[in-house]
Amino acid sequence: MITIEAKNIEYARIVLGNSPKAIKAAAAAAINRTVTTIKARTSKSIRENYTIKARDIKSKMSIKRASSSNLHGIISSTGNANLITAFRVRPRKKGPVRVQVLKKGSLKPVTGLFIGRSKKGFEGAMQRTKRNARYPLRIPRGPSVPQMFGSKNVMDELVPVAEDTLNKRFLHEINYRLNKLGGK
Repeated sequence: MITIEAKNIEYARIVLGNSPKAIKAAAAAAINRTVTTIKARTSKSIRENYTIKARDIKSKMSIKRASSSNLHGIISSTGNANLITAFRVRPRKKGPVRVQVLKKGSLKPVTGLFIGRSKKGFEGAMQRTKRNARYPLRIPRGPSVPQMFGSKNVMDELVPVAEDTLNKRFLHEINYRLNKLGGK
């Protein structure tokens, strides 16, 4: 959980002591700005570690904004594992299809993987489940957006940015409200 530092809260009480509603409004505004900033940063961080497109990430993420009465902002991600074609897939004329999920890795050959169309109309990457049988086919999948979002690399990058952003925005919002009320 990301929180506002105690010294910043104390500063807000000293500066806006006669207006607790302004402090709550400043906190809500700071939380909301932080949530939207971190959502964008999450997409960027995931794309720095995985070979997936931003639209595939952003479509599975949502935010819950804070209000003066509920000072909690939430970034959540839901969804199933992504099709392997959401990542980097390179078919070859000869040899196996190659796939790259992690940016720091390279294209890896996946035995039995081919690009085609099934009887049911699915078009994309498939694998045979039995060595010499045409059917059944399986559709391979990579990691889901929630898995990538919760990975250690992504979280280690996002938590310090979120704390820093929240505290800077809170101080900015306090100073804005002070000027608005006729302070300094």
